[in-house]
Amino acid sequence: MAGAVTRAVRLRPATYAVLGDPVAHSLSPAIHNAAFRAAGRTAVYAARRVTADECGPALRELALGGGGGNVTVPHKERVLPFLDRRTGAVAATGACNTFWAEDGEVWGDNTDVEGFLGTWRETVAGLPGALEVLVLGAGGAAKAVVRGLLQASRASGVLVWNRTGGRAEELVRRFGDRRVSRVRGWRGTAPAVLVNATPVGLDGRSVPLDLNALERPPRRVIDLVYGGEPTPLCRQAAAMGVAAVDGRDMLVLQAEASYLRWFGEPPPPGVMTRALG
Repeated sequence: MAGAVTRAVRLRPATYAVLGDPVAHSLSPAIHNAAFRAAGRTAVYAARRVTADECGPALRELALGGGGGNVTVPHKERVLPFLDRRTGAVAATGACNTFWAEDGEVWGDNTDVEGFLGTWRETVAGLPGALEVLVLGAGGAAKAVVRGLLQASRASGVLVWNRTGGRAEELVRRFGDRRVSRVRGWRGTAPAVLVNATPVGLDGRSVPLDLNALERPPRRVIDLVYGGEPTPLCRQAAAMGVAAVDGRDMLVLQAEASYLRWFGEPPPPGVMTRALG
């Protein structure tokens, strides 16, 4: 009997989850569970809706229980006090989207930076010259975007706009780089690339701004929001003849990086992308 109990405990799947609110729309369970199956791992991944007070304890429970996971809006900054170790990306951005445990300590990383950089390179390929970028938002996703842009060779300047100006100022001060500046209004801007790092558009109806109201249309649009259909911002861009991508590519790239952190090896090639359908 004791042996049976021990075997049952040993075979219990490791639990991973994405923590956020809202989180029902997340495609992370589909892509991670597909990777777990393809790699033959005894693990499961779920979407867990948690409040601000619940997120940190849930993170530690998952990590110290032998699993891990991801953090999404609006908790990426709120979980930092619950980490024992932080990577350079977390220190730079003040945001965490990936967590796990090593030797009894809970680690946090920000693989959104890698995910955005990969999306950026693919999206701007073929565009000539240096590119000015307008980033909408000042939360954890926006910080990862700015961090990535400062590492990108093509970004000549980063303009940050947020509905709450004080948060945009905080973001600019965090990075302390002359290439990053706050704009009080987006209507007078003419960015080569627009990046939406806000959750506006998750409802399938709202847009964070009217592209027609910019001084001139951008040449590329990157919307970190994603859903079953093209986002409202991507639909507007397409109607104007502007090439746009939603957050699916970034989702896969950051998820592959998360998997690498958890298991020390990449997921089976192409599995996560195919899982998106």
